[in-house]
Amino acid sequence: METKLKKYWSTIPFLYALGLIVDPRVKLSGLDFLLEFIGNNLSIDYSKQITDIRNKLFEVFSIYERRFGGVDTQPSGEPETEPMQTSWSILKWRKKSSSSSSTQRSAASSGAELNRYLEAQFDACEDTEKFDLLLLWKTYSVRYLVMSHLACDVLVIHVSTVCSEQAFSTSGRIVEPKRSCLTLEMVEVLTCFRNWEHSRKRLQNET
Repeated sequence: METKLKKYWSTIPFLYALGLIVDPRVKLSGLDFLLEFIGNNLSIDYSKQITDIRNKLFEVFSIYERRFGGVDTQPSGEPETEPMQTSWSILKWRKKSSSSSSTQRSAASSGAELNRYLEAQFDACEDTEKFDLLLLWKTYSVRYLVMSHLACDVLVIHVSTVCSEQAFSTSGRIVEPKRSCLTLEMVEVLTCFRNWEHSRKRLQNET
């Protein structure tokens, strides 16, 4: 299992990281903690990836800010406390050191709204199955105008956890290790070709 984890999680896709960052229960500090926790247990150094993720975050936010941004009317001062109905238990033990907060402030040279979101303290309680992250961002759309657009665009993306070779292959692997490079058209071709072969061999009902 450790070998599998190292194979698939030695590099964290930016979209996965962004999905955690736009979750107010996690944000950037929670992502740092989770990657540090995983890295310590699997002997993986995520320090460079964390830096790259942070830089890409502000690049993406700047694009959204140019498109949706307006005047930031939120007064400066101490980080406000936002109401929150849920939290992840593993994040209750994350390290809230002053160094992580200073890193976030220094990195947020552009985008006052993003800086405000990252520094905001959200009240947390026990997890609940009724928690709706998209509904939460709809509620925060006035306070975090740009972040709400960014979060909704990220959260509506469907992410499959089924291995492609398991879904499209009945005997052996037909999707090479570089399967992430396959286009949607190529995956559709492989699926249709498999169905045609099964039809020719009268195997449709056996798989």
